[in-house]
Amino acid sequence: MNDLLLDIDRLSYRYPGAAQPALNEICCTVSAGECICLTGHSGCGKSTLLSAVMGLLRGGRLSGRVSIARGMGAGSGSCPAGMVFQNAESQLICTSVAEEVAFGPENLCVPPEEIGPRVLEALAAVGMEDHLGRNPERFSAGQKQRVAIASVLAMQPKLLLLDEPTSQLDAVGKAELAGILTRLKRLGYTLIIAEHDPRPFAGLIDRYLMLELGSLIAEQKSAPGVEYFRNRRTEPVACCWAAAGSSLEVAGIELAYPETGTVLNGVSLTVPRGERLHLFGHNGAGKSTLLRCLSGLERPDRGEVMLCGLKNPQPEQLPGKVGVLFQNPARQLFGETVREEVAFTLQRLGLTRPEWELRVAEALEICRIAHLVERAPLTLSFGEQHRVALAAVLAPRPELLLLDEPFAGLDFPQRLALLDILGELPGRLGTTVLIVSHDELPDPRWADRSLILSGGALGERSW
Repeated sequence: MNDLLLDIDRLSYRYPGAAQPALNEICCTVSAGECICLTGHSGCGKSTLLSAVMGLLRGGRLSGRVSIARGMGAGSGSCPAGMVFQNAESQLICTSVAEEVAFGPENLCVPPEEIGPRVLEALAAVGMEDHLGRNPERFSAGQKQRVAIASVLAMQPKLLLLDEPTSQLDAVGKAELAGILTRLKRLGYTLIIAEHDPRPFAGLIDRYLMLELGSLIAEQKSAPGVEYFRNRRTEPVACCWAAAGSSLEVAGIELAYPETGTVLNGVSLTVPRGERLHLFGHNGAGKSTLLRCLSGLERPDRGEVMLCGLKNPQPEQLPGKVGVLFQNPARQLFGETVREEVAFTLQRLGLTRPEWELRVAEALEICRIAHLVERAPLTLSFGEQHRVALAAVLAPRPELLLLDEPFAGLDFPQRLALLDILGELPGRLGTTVLIVSHDELPDPRWADRSLILSGGALGERSW
C-alpha cells in the first residue's frame, strides 16, 4: 500500500450563506488498497468531504487541493473514483437492474460489446447477478444499495466512496454489506466509508479519520471507544397524552406485487388518538408499503383504511390532517429557504399570512431550527434537512404523523433529540405519532406500544 491514490491538501469549503465552514483545512492521504473510515457525528463534514473528492461542490467558497492519481484507474472507459450516496435509492433511475448498471459505462462511451461483461462482473461482485431483469423500485433497501454499488463498479473506479452506507439497512443488511466490501477490498478497490457508526466494518478498516465541525481532529488505527456510540439516555421519558377516539383504523388490508407475491396479509390495526406507536420490521418486511397504504399513496387489494375519519382517503384529502415523513427526507425538500419550505403547505391550505407565519415559527421552534430560517434546505447537513422536512409536515398541526425510517442517517445524539421532539407532539399539538423502522428505538421507553411486521402480518412485540 505504497502507491498514493488520493491527496487532500488544506481543503476548506463554506456553503453559500453559511456562517461557518463545512470543511476547515483538511489534509490527508489515502494509498491504493486501503479502507479508510471518515467518522464523526452527523453534520461534522463527512458527506461534504466525499462530495469535494468527487468534485460535486457547487457555489460557496472552496480552497485547497484534491488530487486523485488517474494513472491508478483501469484505463479507457473508466473513472478514477465513484460514489454511492447516503440514499442509494436516489441514484437509481432505470426500470431494470441491467439498464441501471449499464448506464454509467454507456455515458463513458464504453464500446457496446464491453458493457455486457462489465454489467455481469459488477453484479457478481455484489451478489445480484440473478436479478438482471428486475425493477429496482421493488427491491429492499439492501438490494437497492447493492445495485447502486454495482452501477459504480461498472465504471471501473479504483477509489470507491460510500456515504453512510448502513443508514437504510437492518442488522442482516449491514452484515451482508460488510461482506461485499471485504470482497471488494480483496479485489484491489480502495474504499472510503463515511459512517457515524463504523462498527459493522471493523474487520476491514485500516484507519479512522475523526471529523468534528469540519476539522480533522484525529487519525487512528483503532476504532473509537464504545462510549462514542452509546445511545441510551438516563433522563425520564415525557409522559404520554391521550384523547378519546382513534386516529387510524385498519381492517384486513392485503396487498401483493406480481414479482414478489404477498407483501401485506390481513393487516388490522387501531391507533388511539395521542398514542406513540413503534412499528418494527426488517428490510423488505413491507413497512414502507404499509405506510403508503395508510397515507393513501397506494390502494390495497383488499381491506379498509379509516384515517382521521376518512374512509380509504386519497392523498389530496389529507393535507392538514396527516403528515408523512418519508424515508429520504431530502426528496421532500424543494423550497429556496427553510421558511419557504415550511410555509408551502400552509399557503396551499389558504391560511392568511399572519396565520402561516405563526405556524412556521411554531414548527421551527418545535424542531429547534429557527436559526436556519433563511438557509437553503439542500445546503444543510442531513440531520438539519431531516428536521426541516419534519417541520414542514408539522406546521399544519396534523392529527396523525407517519414516519418512515426517521433514524436513517442520524447519529445517536440526533436520534435521541428526534425522539424528544416527537415525544412532545401529542401534548403540544394533539398529534398521534407512528414510527416505522428497522432499527430499535434509541430509547424503548418512548413508545406506548410496539408492534412487529413479519410475514405480511402485524403482531405485538414481546421484550
